[in-house]
Amino acid sequence: MSPSSANAAEERPRPSDLPWDPAPPYCDTSLYRRKVARPLARKVAPLLAALGFSGNGVSLLKLLVGLPGALLLVSTDPRVGLLGMLLLQVHFILDAADGDVARRRGQGGNLAGEYLDKLFDHLPKTAMYFFWGWGAFRLTGSAVPLLCGAFLAAWTIYPRFCLVETLLERLDKAPGVLRRPEFRTALGAAFVTTQQRGRADFVLTLLVHPAMNLLTLFFAAEILLPRLTMTGHDLPLRLILLLGYTAVSAANFARKAVHHVRALDFAHLDPPREQP
Repeated sequence: MSPSSANAAEERPRPSDLPWDPAPPYCDTSLYRRKVARPLARKVAPLLAALGFSGNGVSLLKLLVGLPGALLLVSTDPRVGLLGMLLLQVHFILDAADGDVARRRGQGGNLAGEYLDKLFDHLPKTAMYFFWGWGAFRLTGSAVPLLCGAFLAAWTIYPRFCLVETLLERLDKAPGVLRRPEFRTALGAAFVTTQQRGRADFVLTLLVHPAMNLLTLFFAAEILLPRLTMTGHDLPLRLILLLGYTAVSAANFARKAVHHVRALDFAHLDPPREQP
């Protein structure tokens, strides 16, 4: 390396010298988020920061966009439902942008902000399922789709929540357990970032995430074909898609529950006590 290039390297600002620190490296298994959402978010974040938004402000903005989008799914008109899904897509872009804005404003790494981010992220997504079921209920008059929507709203975070709560309770009672490789393996089961941690989850996240992509396609299909005749019955396409999605999700729920039980099923979780 020549002296001039060495001097240039020394003069190049380090991440800590920049007005905002770049996001830490991590493995994102969602192809859509990597290739679509995050590139768009990187274009939107500077504009939001220039307008004076903080990271928490963008988190609140995504809630104000996503929640009305979810509410539109109660409409029996699939065009209104598709509009709601487009708002939820904007919500997903803003979800990818709020952390970038926070780092640009020197607010990155604040746990309270990350907590608000998760609250405002999950609420529209769970509401999306519930109001999807409610809309199908209005189309059919049957309580079955309403129950399906309630189940889908709960199952999206329920298995992981129970796993993480179990691990955190044990960590609170026995902090030394964090040194145990079995404990760290179980924690890794809640956050799949490689095929080794969960092949099925890895593939599903890679190809399907976020689930709102599927629902966007569902409402677009419903505009073209609102009803479908099956086994001599004329049924709303929304009901058929909702029931099929619920069946697949129930199977995935059972699979995840078994996966988590296996990850937690080891005899000696607490670190051995030293003999006096």
